[in-house]
Amino acid sequence: MKFLKRALVASVAALALAVGPAVSAEAATMSFDVTKLSASSMVISNSNCKYFDVYMKYKKRNVDSWSVDTEIAGPSGDSTTAYFGTYSSPAAKDRAMICPEGLGKYTMGPSEIDADYTDYKYDNYWYARTDYTKGYFYVRGKTYASLSSKRIGKTVSLTSSTKVYHPGHYGKIKYNPKVKFQVKSGSKWKTLKTVSAKKGKATYKVKSKSKKTYRVTFSQVSWATGATSKSVKR
Repeated sequence: MKFLKRALVASVAALALAVGPAVSAEAATMSFDVTKLSASSMVISNSNCKYFDVYMKYKKRNVDSWSVDTEIAGPSGDSTTAYFGTYSSPAAKDRAMICPEGLGKYTMGPSEIDADYTDYKYDNYWYARTDYTKGYFYVRGKTYASLSSKRIGKTVSLTSSTKVYHPGHYGKIKYNPKVKFQVKSGSKWKTLKTVSAKKGKATYKVKSKSKKTYRVTFSQVSWATGATSKSVKR
């Protein structure tokens, strides 16, 4: 509803510029466009609110001063606003704060724009519109991986445990990534098997006469980081 009202105001302002009795050619071509919104992805491991930098790129024409309010929304409905304008320094950077409720993709935009222009006659003109340029960043929960081992004769049983911090649960919960069981070969790690964890656990058995060094690892996804366990020798 807020953006609908803003669009209506912008339409009226544009009409006034087009039909006003003494509008200069410069004022009639006022424009301000957001061309890019960006922010670095973040990792969370506790319930604290987070400060982060938001950046905007833009192009303008016949605008003296301006302000931009950009909506930032998360997958669970959590939201905040970034402010940019000629009355802030730097004008195209803002230090925003968010208290994540969910993990994953966060969207920046749309943005509400207010701009002013004063011509050589010192007449002031106002320009307003909604800009629908979007930007994205990710909020990922920190993950944890551990590995236990047991040998019976030539068989080594490996069991991984995986967790992720989730703000919606106010702590660590069981996590089910695709876990890679690896063995050290020289100075490199070789993947023996990839197993999908269930209820935060994954198991794998390997035949080995001699002691070898093992670990588990998994990659990051849109809502969780990757992690690697400490190695074990068995």
